[in-house]
Amino acid sequence: MELLLLSVSVVLTAVVLNVVRFYVSGYMNRWLFILSTVWIAVMDRVLMNEPSTSWLMMLIIAASVVSFHLTGAWMSVVLCSMVLWTITNDFNPVLYSSYLLFGLGIYSIRLYVRKLRLQRDQWLDMLTVNSKQLNVTKEVSQAMQQTFEVKRLLETIITSMTAGHGLGYNRAMIFLLSEDGKRLKGIMGTGPITAEEGYDIWQDMTEKRFEFTDLIEQTMEDKASDRQLNDYVQTLDLPLDQDNVLSRVIKSGQPELIHNINFNDPVMALLSAELNVEEFAAIPLINQRVKSGLVLVDNLVNKKPLSMNDIDIITPLATQAAIALQQASRYENIEQMALKDGLTNLLNQRAFQQALDVDFAHRPCSIVLLDIDHFKHYNDTNGHMLGNDVLVQLADLIRSTIRSNDLAFRFGGEEFVIILPTANEQKAIAAAERLRSNVEKENFPCGENQPGGCLTVSIGVARSDGTVDPMEIVELADQALYQAKNSGKNCVAVWQEA
Repeated sequence: MELLLLSVSVVLTAVVLNVVRFYVSGYMNRWLFILSTVWIAVMDRVLMNEPSTSWLMMLIIAASVVSFHLTGAWMSVVLCSMVLWTITNDFNPVLYSSYLLFGLGIYSIRLYVRKLRLQRDQWLDMLTVNSKQLNVTKEVSQAMQQTFEVKRLLETIITSMTAGHGLGYNRAMIFLLSEDGKRLKGIMGTGPITAEEGYDIWQDMTEKRFEFTDLIEQTMEDKASDRQLNDYVQTLDLPLDQDNVLSRVIKSGQPELIHNINFNDPVMALLSAELNVEEFAAIPLINQRVKSGLVLVDNLVNKKPLSMNDIDIITPLATQAAIALQQASRYENIEQMALKDGLTNLLNQRAFQQALDVDFAHRPCSIVLLDIDHFKHYNDTNGHMLGNDVLVQLADLIRSTIRSNDLAFRFGGEEFVIILPTANEQKAIAAAERLRSNVEKENFPCGENQPGGCLTVSIGVARSDGTVDPMEIVELADQALYQAKNSGKNCVAVWQEA
């Protein structure tokens, strides 16, 4: 009967404790746990003919150690020993020593379990980060495979570092090395200018449930806050001969983690004053020892501290970015080579066709078509090698005569064509006449052997108002060129409707 009553008491205590624990704090829960074990010991003492008080004291000690760690261990050992001594009126040092060893043993087990739990949490966090990093790397790789355009690649890179579905940094800025390797030019930045803007952006991303690819599709021009940061970053042009944090990263090829702003460093002082940067990481873009630039990240909004682990996370993406930039650069060089004339280094006929189809399909422009007079006579008299030299010299003369926004092409053989994007007919005629005069005055090799005593060109001009096919304007310029040829050469003719 006594055992039944004790069992009922234990069950009721467990039920009441389980209900009450949801309405009190964690600290009170620990005290309730200890008091419940004390209550069980008291009921055992009251109900049982042969109480197990000495054993139940160990339950109280275990509960105290679990609830209050080492402090609970020695306090419960002392109190339980004193209570048992008072109840039995028998001082038992062996039993009290066993209580102490039991408490220390429970505490050691608790420490070991806590260590295992921390290791498990660390491994879980590491697996989560690695999984996210691999996912970002995969999505970046897929996005990069779709384009060789440098601007698009850079947008993909910095979006992958800052997006909520990416690595999660608040801001990222990319600087690229100049061609001579002496300057760092700010190219692109993404993220808020202020922390308040950052909160608004996060709320908008959460409400619209943006995925990584959605954020890439949103260009810099679509996001006002990004555009502000982007515009400012593009104004930065930093010489590498100065002693500053970014020049050190480029020269050493090693990333740097800055926890405290050094206002004696001009770049740090500038970033702090203009962008409120307090802590940042700068990681170089390097592939096979070739340095392309660097990326800078910080956490303006959530103030999350940066660590070397963050650098380890960003570095593979930075390396991937460096590879992509080098490939894009090679692709652009190949594209440029495909659009350049191998002899004169002017744009070729393919580039001319592309410009007409893409840039001037619906834009007004003037077309100037020129042809070297008596060029067959020149080649027959002086040889084709010297004829090639004349073509190169004429190309250089054309480049030096036209304006910076005009486009010159080698149309084929000894024919050249120039697109004047903003010139009306009068200005086009004036430009053509200036070019004709410069050619007549130029000292070409063996030019005195040409008919007339110098090398000359004939030029045809036509104007497009942007409403007709540009190739039709080229045909009209060609007809004007024939008029110039038939008018005695070394002159400018303008196509006019009969």
